[in-house]
Amino acid sequence: MVKELAIDIRGLTKQFDRHVAVHEVDLQVESGEVYGLIGPNGAGKTTLIRMLAAAEEPTTGEIYINGQRLLRDQSNPRLKQRLGYLPDDFPLYEDLTVWDYLDYFARLYKLRGSKRRQRLYDVLELIELTNKRNSLISTLSRGMKQRLSLART
Repeated sequence: MVKELAIDIRGLTKQFDRHVAVHEVDLQVESGEVYGLIGPNGAGKTTLIRMLAAAEEPTTGEIYINGQRLLRDQSNPRLKQRLGYLPDDFPLYEDLTVWDYLDYFARLYKLRGSKRRQRLYDVLELIELTNKRNSLISTLSRGMKQRLSLART
């Protein structure tokens, strides 16, 4: 049985002026597989991830997520709603509580009423921060902050 490709990258290149950051990458990742990107500084790891998150436009090449072409424009909003990207320097509002922070982003994503409230509880349980929901973000450990920042996506 052939598994569906979760990620299919074909000839992906990113060039900044004369500098080629990513050069003709081909990569296929099947559903359920886990990969890591390892390489020296400047090798293009972050640029590749940014292109996979539709935060950066490739110079050439194509990206498919679950069989759907990923474009940086507004042509596939449902696909983009399923993507998340957490950079190394993730921004947080340190003076908000965990609950208020998640609630703020849930409202931006247009979740309403009881659905929003239930989603917040579900997310808090998923990231194991239920007992910190009334804590200020500034009091959380770095790992907790990373989970919180990822949860907002």
